[in-house]
Amino acid sequence: MLRTYWLHYLVAAILAAAVLVAIRVHMASGQVRGEASVQIRSDAEEGLYYAEAWCTECHSVQPETAGTGKFAPDFTVIANRRSAHWLNIFLRSEHKIMPDFVFKTAEIDSIVSYIVSLKRR
Repeated sequence: MLRTYWLHYLVAAILAAAVLVAIRVHMASGQVRGEASVQIRSDAEEGLYYAEAWCTECHSVQPETAGTGKFAPDFTVIANRRSAHWLNIFLRSEHKIMPDFVFKTAEIDSIVSYIVSLKRR
């Protein structure tokens, strides 16, 4: 009988450790793109992060790389041709030419903030 309780305690300890590891991994991954990182970075910096992760396949996203996009317009060109309002609507809509990314509202706001920051003053 003592052996049975020992085995139960061992299984419970292993499960508790697994849950703690899973929570830690989840929290660490959330800090890369989640709410905590928004507090550390400005919206435009966060938007650059997302743009580099998702948009560089087709677009040139930084002023230094203007003209190197494969076939889509540079973000600097977009910034000077479109308003923040237009970009917000566009990123929330279906796209015929562009992949249909499903962005969270905060991600869209950050990407728009970054693109608008590229506008020539």
